[in-house]
Amino acid sequence: MKRAIAVLGLALVAPAMAADYPELRPAYPETWENPDSSLRFEFGTRYWMSWGEQDAGFTAVDRGVTLGNVGISTRDQTQIGELHGKIEDLTTQTYVDMRAGLGLHTTGTYNITPAASGSIGRNSSIGYAGADFGWLPFGNMTDGAAIGGLIGYQYWKDAPDIGTGQYAASFAGGVPATYGAAKDNFDIHALRLGVKGQARVEQFDIQGEVAAVPYANVSGTVGGSAPGGFNFPGIPVTFYERAPTTLTGRGYGVMAEGMVGFHPTENLVVRVGGRAWYLEGQLETQFHSASALGNSDLNLPSNFARIFRYGALFELAGKF
Repeated sequence: MKRAIAVLGLALVAPAMAADYPELRPAYPETWENPDSSLRFEFGTRYWMSWGEQDAGFTAVDRGVTLGNVGISTRDQTQIGELHGKIEDLTTQTYVDMRAGLGLHTTGTYNITPAASGSIGRNSSIGYAGADFGWLPFGNMTDGAAIGGLIGYQYWKDAPDIGTGQYAASFAGGVPATYGAAKDNFDIHALRLGVKGQARVEQFDIQGEVAAVPYANVSGTVGGSAPGGFNFPGIPVTFYERAPTTLTGRGYGVMAEGMVGFHPTENLVVRVGGRAWYLEGQLETQFHSASALGNSDLNLPSNFARIFRYGALFELAGKF
């Protein structure tokens, strides 16, 4: 009887005791996973099958006397390998895009008038590196279409090997005795301002950009004329370069690019498209000459100057 009364008492007291203890937390909350990051990364390689053109015309002036016109023209085909990376912030709809490319093989021809012409050699130096910051406020970068603007910087070296380009390093009897290599070398530092758009539809994407180059600083050297030198019409004197002909100047132009991509998996994309870069401007060159008239520095302001590189792009990239 006493045991039955004790059991009955515990049964009556247990609910009251349980009410005095706080509710226990579950082992994991329902939303224990980390939220998705707003950053999206893309890194990959590109192959640019490019064609390049350089054209410039100069007027040679010596001691106030116009001697004649000097021209340089190159045509090349260059295979370029490129690395690129992109970081997107989906919250702010901004991105940073970086790229660097280097010419792997170059062929072509050159013509320096009125000096010489020939085939482009094997020691060409063609490459570039740059970065853009972009903001795409119109649309949705996460999934869909977005458009906006960009600002960036581009370094561009365009130096096809003009083969026999030389200057006279020393003279004997008024003619060149030894020679130095005179490279055709354009170093360009360009400001980029443009618009960019991109879109994603299921397993496909498309992107394109057009960037104006309102200012570009150009410096470097132009190819040499030795061993033949320059013979200007009506002047019975041969002018030889005794040092590389240097150039400085400024330019402006446009850079455009468009690509279509296919995503075989969520983290892999294959793209194909095209790219074109064009600059023109005014150059000033210093021609360090030696002739029967003695040594002098000729000023060669440009009548025109332009540089153009264009071609097909192929890309393989990873996204995460």
